[in-house]
Amino acid sequence: MSEQDYIEETDSLNELSMNILIHAGNARNDLVHALNFLEELDFDKAEESIQTAKKEIVIAHGLQTDTLQLEASGNQIRYSTLFCHAQDTLMTAKSEILIGEHMVRLFKKMNK
Repeated sequence: MSEQDYIEETDSLNELSMNILIHAGNARNDLVHALNFLEELDFDKAEESIQTAKKEIVIAHGLQTDTLQLEASGNQIRYSTLFCHAQDTLMTAKSEILIGEHMVRLFKKMNK
């Protein structure tokens, strides 16, 4: 691989990683809003914020999946700390959203 090819591959993976981070970060921010609404017992806004967060996760997950499918089809993807961090952020946000959804259901039951 030429130096130019390496630089282009690195730039591409870095850009992809940053896009995953942006969307996963947006999702976490939306979840924080949902939890704030939940604290005020505004269930409709909490659920709306969670739905917005889930839309961001779908985008981030799609970006990650496209990259993983490249590797699965035989195209070696170099290790990238930034890509690893993006994947960690995505998975953490997905877990937090799952917990947030459960919390909304629990709060609704407790509020009845």
